[in-house]
Amino acid sequence: MKRKQMKKIRKEYGITLIALVVTIIILLILAGVALNVALGENGLFKMASQSGETAKDAAEEEKVKLAVSAAFLDGTGTLSTTSMQKAFKKEFGTLADDKLEGNGPWTFEGERNTYRIETNGKIERLGKSDISISLTIKGTPVAEEDIPIPAGFVHVGGSINEGYVISDNPADENQDVDSDDLKGNQFVWVPVDKDQRIAAKVESKEEITSIVVTDPFETVILTENNKGTTYNNEGIEPTINGEYKIKVTTTNGETSKTLEVYSLYAQTFWETDEILLKDLEEVLKEQDMTIEEYLAEYGNGMSLEEFFAMGKSQYKIIYTQYKDPEDNYKTNVNNNGGFYIGRYEAGDSSKESNNEGGTGELVTQKNKYVYNYISPTEALSKAEEYKTNLTSSLLTVAAWDRTLGWLYETGNKTIEEIVVDSTDWGNYYYDTFSGTRDLIKTGEFSNTKANNIHDLAGNVGEWTSDSGVNNLHFARGGDYHKVSVGNTSSFYDGGYPSTSAGGSYLGFRLALYLQN
Repeated sequence: MKRKQMKKIRKEYGITLIALVVTIIILLILAGVALNVALGENGLFKMASQSGETAKDAAEEEKVKLAVSAAFLDGTGTLSTTSMQKAFKKEFGTLADDKLEGNGPWTFEGERNTYRIETNGKIERLGKSDISISLTIKGTPVAEEDIPIPAGFVHVGGSINEGYVISDNPADENQDVDSDDLKGNQFVWVPVDKDQRIAAKVESKEEITSIVVTDPFETVILTENNKGTTYNNEGIEPTINGEYKIKVTTTNGETSKTLEVYSLYAQTFWETDEILLKDLEEVLKEQDMTIEEYLAEYGNGMSLEEFFAMGKSQYKIIYTQYKDPEDNYKTNVNNNGGFYIGRYEAGDSSKESNNEGGTGELVTQKNKYVYNYISPTEALSKAEEYKTNLTSSLLTVAAWDRTLGWLYETGNKTIEEIVVDSTDWGNYYYDTFSGTRDLIKTGEFSNTKANNIHDLAGNVGEWTSDSGVNNLHFARGGDYHKVSVGNTSSFYDGGYPSTSAGGSYLGFRLALYLQN
């Protein structure tokens, strides 16, 4: 009896173990099938993921459609670059910056796909072009310990990024740069990297069909076609400070990148755009004036688009005609890695007020009455007499712009403070610190200091060495008897030597371009 019972138990246990093994195998098979269904090439998870990606694509495309519709309404039934930029800015924020240029058709690169918008509003989704772009400017900077100090000069103080100050009086060596006891004429080093070039590097999964580089005037300076999937060029020569743009087109779309250049010894393209316009509107509010009223009074009723186009066109003419008239300046600056600018506006050692002409010794020192009532040719002659063993002269337009660009690069001044409103750091009819509507002495207020240079904005407009058509000479920086709006540190003024001996509001500043 017991034997039969034990045999039965063993048999039942045997069946149970076999069943368990079979069950495990079946479960493993089912698990494999489930995993394949969930995670396989056409699995549920991938399908769900694809569905999510499709939904994101659709959401972005819907935003593009909304932007185009809004642009139609804003453009009163037509599409314009201005209405497109405004509408896409509202829908996509900073993603729309520096895009949708030209007169159409427009290309917009979203986070997920690239879109082509025809002038009639038709939208084509081009897909996402997987392109990596690097755009940089390369040059050789001069280290602080290698800054050339002319014979007869000493280092007073300051650093290369905050204003490296020298003096022509040995007693000033290693003194406090803001001391009232400094005795010599003082200059500040403006650094300029040597042999600057734009370097472009592109990597793409698709074939690169074209590469186009444009300068700040939107002039094409480089075109490349059919470059495979990689491109590397470190020899693109920039010609003017401002915004450069590279646009890369592949078989599946296009993308672009911009580069702001303020490091060249070249003129700067101080372009007014919508961002600066907002700041201008804020400034005009203080004068109880709208931008429309401003344009009506000073722009003969022109539109904003005409205003921007006129500014770009006029600046291009100035750049073409007046850029760096003497190439030896550019050569010396590039070889030395910079130049010296007078720390102060030119002063007259013998003057007892700002309301008389200059007759005494030319100085560039603190708390002097400015050397005004002088024509551009007289100012140039005075500047060249300062140091005959050096290239002492007036600033060129390019040197002036490079100095302003350096203030921006080092974070001392914003573009708005340079281009839109210089009230906080210049002596103007309405400023925030002087308490006067008249001229001030050189360096009289600390507010006017930027990288250890005083009065680049306001006080007297400063003659440059540049002249052009009909011998028209240019002055820069604005002056005290006007408000800052439209009269900022980047402002151009001018006059003819044959008809103008200057006035109370025109003076000059020394520059040293070291010889090689």
